[in-house]
Amino acid sequence: MPTPSEIASSLLRPVLRPGIRTGCAVADALRIVPRLEVSSLLRATGRTAEQDPRAIEPLEAMLHTARDELDLTAQGRVVLGTRFVRILQVRGWILDRSEAGDLPKSPITGPPIFVTGFPRTGTTLSHRILASATEALAPTWAEVMEPSLDPDRPTERARANRLRRYRTAVRLMQVMSPGLRSVHEIVADGPEECTHLHEGAFDSESLALAGPCPAYRTWLAERDDRRRRERYTWQDLCLRAILADREEARRSGRWVLKAPQHLRQLDDLFAVFPDAVVVRLHRDPIATMASTASLVQHASRITSRAFDPAVGEDLLDVFEEWQADGDDGMARHADRVLEVRYDDLVGDPEIGRAHV
Repeated sequence: MPTPSEIASSLLRPVLRPGIRTGCAVADALRIVPRLEVSSLLRATGRTAEQDPRAIEPLEAMLHTARDELDLTAQGRVVLGTRFVRILQVRGWILDRSEAGDLPKSPITGPPIFVTGFPRTGTTLSHRILASATEALAPTWAEVMEPSLDPDRPTERARANRLRRYRTAVRLMQVMSPGLRSVHEIVADGPEECTHLHEGAFDSESLALAGPCPAYRTWLAERDDRRRRERYTWQDLCLRAILADREEARRSGRWVLKAPQHLRQLDDLFAVFPDAVVVRLHRDPIATMASTASLVQHASRITSRAFDPAVGEDLLDVFEEWQADGDDGMARHADRVLEVRYDDLVGDPEIGRAHV
């Protein structure tokens, strides 16, 4: 049964949605939010390209796709512009904290567990089952969206402000795309995948949720080995920052992490996390394609004008690429990867816990 807040939210959506769109259109027209250009985004953060030279190339690749390939609404430009600014800010904090030696490794009680598999194969279900274990350490959505608190603010206050902002963000997403919650529910202080940690390196397939992005996908495919591994170097830094900003009682345990794109880079994952254990999910491709297309459709409504019904054919090509990459990585790391079928997981949710 819907809660009173859910009922109120559903009643207010028809009023709030056009209001949000109008506000974004005004902000976009008046350039209140930075443009999708490197110079504009850097000005908004107060940092320079010289302070963070490794960010420029991947950021340019993302921005090229955002400007030239995605059919963004004014709301989409505001959402992405705001997000890119926040990534640059947090990236700067993490770089400064790392250089100052403020991100030591925290006590970890066991090898990290990485859940992966093509989107909609049961990775979220598996991850949340594992994250419910007593000793599990799982980053929350607020933490993966903003893995470092502002070091110049009191930690407790900054932590509370972050959680409040991302609870508001969840409510806004539900207004902008009402069906998204039924496809992938997000809870600000609940466990969430580490896809957004890779955004700290501007190296993440998450941009595809806004629509087709062939130029950025080409950049991902052609980047060199150092660039490929950088997403995991950044994931390690982000995880350290998350633990450093947590209350003492929540800093020890065993990481339980999840992202579909781990499937593509098992070699790089094990290079940075050599003791990791990987859980790989499998599901009927027909069901997977339909569910993934639904996710893209609902997510793209937040930023883009129209959903391309031909996305299914493109997703099938992506599915085949990811499966091939996963099979290749599995061949080299078979002793570190547990293969789980979605049907088995649904039939017996304890199967994942029993084998890891």
